[in-house]
Amino acid sequence: MSTDYLAIEPFLKDALQGRALQSAFDLGIIDRLAAADADVTVDAALKGLDCDRPGGSFLLQVLASANVLRLQNEQVQLTNAFRNALRFRDLMMTKLQFAQLVAADYFECLPQLLRSAEDFMGAAKLFELFDYSRCIEITTGNCMQASRWMQLTTMLTRYEGPVCCDAWDFGRHRHMLDVGGNSGEFAMQVCRREPTLTATVLDLPVVCQVGMRHLQHQPEANRIQFHAADMVHDDFPVGADLICWKSVLHDWPDSEVQHLLQKSFDQLPVGGRILIFERCQWDSSTFPVSYGQLPVLLFFRSYRSPETYDRWLTNCGFRNVTTKFVQLDVPFVLMSGER
Repeated sequence: MSTDYLAIEPFLKDALQGRALQSAFDLGIIDRLAAADADVTVDAALKGLDCDRPGGSFLLQVLASANVLRLQNEQVQLTNAFRNALRFRDLMMTKLQFAQLVAADYFECLPQLLRSAEDFMGAAKLFELFDYSRCIEITTGNCMQASRWMQLTTMLTRYEGPVCCDAWDFGRHRHMLDVGGNSGEFAMQVCRREPTLTATVLDLPVVCQVGMRHLQHQPEANRIQFHAADMVHDDFPVGADLICWKSVLHDWPDSEVQHLLQKSFDQLPVGGRILIFERCQWDSSTFPVSYGQLPVLLFFRSYRSPETYDRWLTNCGFRNVTTKFVQLDVPFVLMSGER
């Protein structure tokens, strides 16, 4: 499976080390060391940067403790492990940026987070960013707002999507409906693998607008259409023999999820299939919490067990329900059922 990108995870575990790494990117230290063919002196590594010598030395020491670099006899170089992870720089930097955004809410609002989801949402500032009420009216400001959080969801899907494609044969289908398909990144990944497949992405109007811009220069764009709608209250477009739910259902309470699964069953033709690719419940005592996972950990109450989805799919009328576990940065489950 396409899981080489998980090489970034050891460098995103610790909050201080993660912030130090982000600062090293921002200051240009990482680029300077990555471009060097040999060891660089500490003075050369820090020359001209916006930090004094003690501050720069402290930063290098923290990075050395995180195995980002080796620091010995005033000589510094990136480790081979970090150079390997640097191939996935876009994902690493995105996760660091969003972890920084949510970290303050964890530290300042942890009592509310432990009390209830509602209390936390009322106190945390992050949800001002994820404001779906601003995804209805297409304006420049609303598109800019949505683009900020869609950067995270798109980047995660850029790397999670190929894993799903490895685990499921999309070539057996003609047309895919990707509900809550966001920027269309997942539909693009699937269409890139399957040249005869077409897709429809259903999402809110502003999200669709941003998504169309995201795909406009991609060769698969002419096989992907966007359908602006409210997934709960509006009808699904017809014609799909596969309905996908990729990292969407955790956003909704149990009653709404069962309603959405039933809508999927009712819309599919006989022989059509539903596909769910979601983070599932995990035990944080055996699967350690990581700084880079802070954005997805916000939804710890909402990740469900495969048994729950199995029961709901069966109650909707789906048959031949299958379950496959996929271990990524956190445990995922891939489930399917046939109408």
